Amino acid sequence: MKLSILIPMYNAKDYIGNCLESLIHQNIPEDDYEIIIMDDGSKDNSVDIVSEFIKNHKNIKLHKEPNSGAYNTRNKLLKLAKGDYIYNLDADDYIVHNCLKELLDCAEQNNLDVIGFKTQETSSLENIALNELISKKHLTLYDGLAFLEAYPLMRHEPWWYFVRSGFLSENNLAFNSNQYNADVTFTLKMFLEAKKVGYFDISIHRYVQSGDSIMRSKDLEIVRKRLEYMQMMILNKSKLINTVKSQSSSEVLVQNLSHRRDVFTFFNITKMLRGPFSLSYMKATITKFKDVGAYPMNDFNRFRYNTFQYRILRKILNNASMLYFLISVRRIFSKSIK
Repeated sequence: MKLSILIPMYNAKDYIGNCLESLIHQNIPEDDYEIIIMDDGSKDNSVDIVSEFIKNHKNIKLHKEPNSGAYNTRNKLLKLAKGDYIYNLDADDYIVHNCLKELLDCAEQNNLDVIGFKTQETSSLENIALNELISKKHLTLYDGLAFLEAYPLMRHEPWWYFVRSGFLSENNLAFNSNQYNADVTFTLKMFLEAKKVGYFDISIHRYVQSGDSIMRSKDLEIVRKRLEYMQMMILNKSKLINTVKSQSSSEVLVQNLSHRRDVFTFFNITKMLRGPFSLSYMKATITKFKDVGAYPMNDFNRFRYNTFQYRILRKILNNASMLYFLISVRRIFSKSIK
């Protein structure tokens, strides 16, 4: 079997049907790929929708489990996959029709560890057509380190690339326990180890912008969890960067990785400032960041953040005394979380 498409699903009744429609309208036989869905304790009729598809498509499989979180579910899906290549897709997203043959042919012909492609953000569920035919003119070959140097602003989510299943097992790659940001270190570790990477400069994946995402929730406890999972990711990524610094002579690679880490750090701090978080909470977080080199943010002002406004903001936030003063002022006007 050439490809395993792995989909964690939780309360996705408005999207999973569209996702599966995009996957069955492809230009390879059903015997060449499997679609494995793991329902993570949905309380809506998502399972019923998938069951209807299974009646007509033998390559769609459904597994059910109690709710355990997206990345625990992704690891379970990895163990079920039988394909030569793995594609992790979200239940609310989709891909263009008739694209899998060219991607898989390229991956197999070049014995690629990873093959990637562009994504397009959309609010539509009907953006299913390729803008132009996939051809070799869209393809560039790299090793993993060269790709990280060439694409400093690459996305970390796993739905814009296929990865060779043997490569995952050879390098013991799996998602960690961070339920919001496990894809960051997974993707970075993958590219740091990859010897053969192909990238198609053409939009294949459709990233659906839905207003009900948990990542957009304003519920205080969810916000706090998101912040703490992001902090965990920043710490893990910083440790990875420190390892790369000790092993690589590429300044560009280290700067690119540090820049993206600093962006996460910057926005984690600004979100703490906007929320009712205590001075002790902020100090403890900043201390953790300092310990791994994530603070002060030395590589933040690059690319789209290299503006006067962001340079001033970085200077303020990099001054711990000023930062703590801002928190103290904020505390006067709002109840703080310890």
